[in-house]
Parts: sequence; structure tokens; C-alpha cells
Amino acid sequence: MRRISKRKLLRLLGYLRPYKREGSQLLVCMIFGAVLSLIDPLIIKVLIDDVFVDKNFGLLKLLLGGLAALILFRAGLGFITSYLFSFIGYRVLFDIRNELFQHLERLHLGFHIETKTGEIMSRVHNDVGQLQNVITTTFVSLIVDLVTLIAILAIVFAMDWKLTLVSLAVCPLFILIVAHFNPKIRRKSKETREVAADIMSFFQEIFSGIKAVQSFVREKYEARRHLMKSKKMINLGMELNVLGSFSSAISGIVAALGPAFLLWFGGLQVIQGALTLGGLIAFYTYIGRLFGPISRLAQVHVTIQTAMASVDRIFEFLDIEPAIRDTPMAISMGTTSGKVTFEGVDFSYRPDRAILRNVSFEIERGETVAIVGQSGAGKTTIANLICRFFDPKAGAVKLDGLDLRRIRLKSLRRLVGLVSQETLLFNDSIKENLKYGNPEATEQEIEEAARMANIHDLIESLPEKYETVVGDSGVRLSGGEKQRVSIARAILKDPAIMIFDEATSFLDSASENDIQRALEPFMKNRTTLIIAHRLSSVVHANRILVLKDGQIIEHGTHAQLLQRGGMYKTLWDNQNREVPLVVHLVGKLSSLRGEMGS
Repeated sequence: MRRISKRKLLRLLGYLRPYKREGSQLLVCMIFGAVLSLIDPLIIKVLIDDVFVDKNFGLLKLLLGGLAALILFRAGLGFITSYLFSFIGYRVLFDIRNELFQHLERLHLGFHIETKTGEIMSRVHNDVGQLQNVITTTFVSLIVDLVTLIAILAIVFAMDWKLTLVSLAVCPLFILIVAHFNPKIRRKSKETREVAADIMSFFQEIFSGIKAVQSFVREKYEARRHLMKSKKMINLGMELNVLGSFSSAISGIVAALGPAFLLWFGGLQVIQGALTLGGLIAFYTYIGRLFGPISRLAQVHVTIQTAMASVDRIFEFLDIEPAIRDTPMAISMGTTSGKVTFEGVDFSYRPDRAILRNVSFEIERGETVAIVGQSGAGKTTIANLICRFFDPKAGAVKLDGLDLRRIRLKSLRRLVGLVSQETLLFNDSIKENLKYGNPEATEQEIEEAARMANIHDLIESLPEKYETVVGDSGVRLSGGEKQRVSIARAILKDPAIMIFDEATSFLDSASENDIQRALEPFMKNRTTLIIAHRLSSVVHANRILVLKDGQIIEHGTHAQLLQRGGMYKTLWDNQNREVPLVVHLVGKLSSLRGEMGS
């Protein structure tokens, strides 16, 4: 086994450390169980040689009573072993999966953007399940088989060493066959798991985007893709099954030669009077049981090596250091004045494309600042940097003059409320979704927040009101309704800094105006950043920053920017021209249809 595999194997076994007591008890039970399972052939030997030959009825009763007691004792021992086995197995599975889940939660946003959700699910579910099998089943089998093998060898050598050597003559050939097939089985097993992970990722991708699949009428196309992936999985499964079956068949033939040699050589000894019939039957039984442990022990290496693929996949995630984390000198910030400062900030998601370039601005406490610009200008990136989902490549983002990297993440994010265009609601009641930002919120606070977000009346009109379950990702609510629930949730959090990132993009102008009026008292003395594409939603901001190609090219009030006649005025004019243009085109189309009809 390679050195790296040993290191990872030891790391894997470390998950058993909290259960040393139960593990020791399990080990004792397994050893006793393995030894006790080998008494039966000796009882049969005595029955044939001493009871049946001598017609010893008293010894028969004694042996049968002992056998009954042995069966009962082994049944109780088996129950305890099974319980301890399950206890350790499920807890190890829980510990690994819980550690991996918590670690994934702490990883930076970039990791989750770049990694498919299906791939994460595959590692958390499938690969961890594989590890449970290795930690429990494989190692339990290893211990039982080792004890059984040693005990059987000790017994048969004590009974007749010559007969034992004859019976074991085929072992080298048996081991060579197993060694030949094992690498092929290992490679196919690894390939099968990779394809299974790909299928799970495909499922997640398709069913999370089922609206797009149906709207573009791509059901048949996706069904064909699924068919191709499934066929590959079936073919690999069949190849793996054929390899395993062929290996087992060849191994079985070779394993049968040992008992055959035994019957030939042992039969001669029985005929010559050198061995009793009971002794031969007992010997035959022991040798028959010997090849099972030998076969499984030969498979242990390949089983562990095969599982190393899952070990590698899990430890690969666990070894990822969060790109965004607390520095050793980071401090907790309980309160803030809400002053946000960008000082010469550069940022890029990829080395070949700058998103922000030397961006500098300040937002004072109680000030409402809007950021506008064309798609891809870097508006959302500014919100991500304030929440510290990412760190700038150069420059600094500060809160009350303190670099965000010097503030503990939890305390920083408690001070910031974010409402984004991509609203995420959990498959729970509206009330629980609202309380997500503040689990201690009272009924009155929940309703006040819902009124501010202009969603209370709609909730009250639902049959189950605030207890209405919204479905996966809030599927039972419209886009605008989800956004209003998201706004109410952020209000309940009561943050010192509020960020609205296209938070009303799904709302009509009237609803947007209603929410803005309702939020005015809430936004007083609270730092507010509004990122918007629709300029009508930012006209009342204290200042508007115009972003282009990652740089601030204009700033001022709505009136000032219109007066200057720069990019902001161009954007404003274009948006105000869109509605009349649409109306004109619709009118033209109607007239054309009328003419064609006449």
C-alpha cells in the first residue's frame, strides 16, 4: 500500500477514537464469536468417533446439551456484536458527514460558485457512505477473518500437519488469481463511482432548472443525455459484475482443489487406519472454512484501495482552507456607526479580467447611496465585498475605519443585511423563512416587517396565513412575492447596514414605490446601499455612483447627474424611452394585423 494511502488510512481510523470503549467491546465479542464458531466440527468428530461408534447415549445427551447452550450463547453474542457494530458505524458516519457539512458551510462563496451542487451532494452522501463501509464492515471482517484463520490453522496443524500442508498446496495459486483480478476491479469501481457522481450532478442541474428545460421544450434532449449517462453506468456495472463473477468462479475452482486433495490424501489415511472418519470430516469442514477468510483477506487490500478514491474525494474538500476566514488578530464588533469606506479597491474573479479597478468612495451613517451601471460593471461585487464574501486583491474595504479583514466574520455579517435579486427561500413556512434572520422575533415584529415589505396583506389572504409552506426555493410564491418576503426577513434582522441588490427587480413600479415609502422610517440612521438597474428606484438616494468597466465615472444626486449629461443621463433617457417605444411597436403591430384582416 502506498505511503499516502497509509497516512490517509490512519487519518480515517482517527474517527474511531471517540468510540474506543465500544470498539474494544466489539473486538472482544468478535474474537469470542470467531473462536466459538469453530467448535462445531470438533463436536461432529466426537459424535462420529465416540458416540455413534461406541453407542454412548450419555455422551450424546451431554454433547447435545452443550451444543444447545453454545447456540444460545452465540446468538446472544451475535446480537451484542451487531448492536455495537451498528452503534459505531452510524456514529462514525454521522461524525464524518457532520464535519464535512460544517466545513463546506465555512468555505468561501467562490468555492460554491465554482463547484457543482451535485458534486458536493455526491461527496457528502455517496462517498461518506463508502467510508462507513470501510471503517466498519471492512475492518470488522479483517479482524474476524484474521482470528478465524489463525484459529483454524492452529487446530488443523495440531490435528495433522501433513494433511494440512497437502490441503494448503493450492493457496499460492489462489492468491495469484486474486492479485491478478483485484487491480482491474479497483479501476472499474473507481470509474463507476465517478460516473455515479456525474449522474447525481446531472439530476440536480436538470431538476433545479426544470422551468428552462420545459420552456425550451428540451425534455427529449435531456432524456437522451440521461439515457447516455445511464447506459454508461449500466455498462460499467456489467463489466464490474463480470470481472467479479469471473474472479469468484476461478477462485472457487482453485479453492475446491484444496478439499479435493484433502479427501484423496485423507481418505487413504482413513482406509489405512491412520485417521478416523470423524477426524477426516472435521478436518474437511475446517479446510472448507479456511478459504473464505483467505479470499476475503486477499480482497482487503483492493477494498481499501478502492475506498481510497472516496477518501481522496472527502479529504480533498476537508483540506480546502477557507479563502475568507478570521485572522488571528480579528476582533468582534458589536455595534457600528455604519460608515463604509472603499479605498483604492481592485478585484477580479479571474486573473485575466478585472472587475473593479481603483474604486474609492464613502457611505456615511444614515446615508442612502445607489450604485448603477450596465450589466457586468461590478455592482454586485461591491455588495459581496461589503459582506466579505470575497476580499479585494488590492486596497481595502473598511467599516468605521477598520479593515474588514480585522473584524470577525460572524460579527460583521450580523451587522449587514443583504437582499439580492436571487431570492432563496427554504421549504418551510413563511413565518420560519421570515425568522431566519432573527429566530427570536415576536409575532408583532414579524407582522411589522411584513407590512414594511408590503407582503402582510397577501400572507393574510392565504388559507394558512403565516404558516403557509412556500415549497422548494419558494416555488409557491411569485418572483415579486419572494422578493418581498426576503426584504421582510432582512428587516427583521435589524442590521446597521442594509444592501438592496436588485431587490425589487420583480416588482412593478407601484409596489416598489409602496415598499420604498414604508421603508423610509426603517432606513433612517441606517446605512443603505441600493444596487439597481431600474433607475426610477434610486432617484431619492442621497448620492448615486455610476459604475462603468469597474470604475466610478460619475457621482452625485439624481438631478446633478441629469444636469451633467453623462452616462447616467444616457441610461435614464434610454429607460424612459423604452416604454413609449414598446407601446408604439404594439400599436403598429395591431394596425398591421387589422389591415391584413381587412
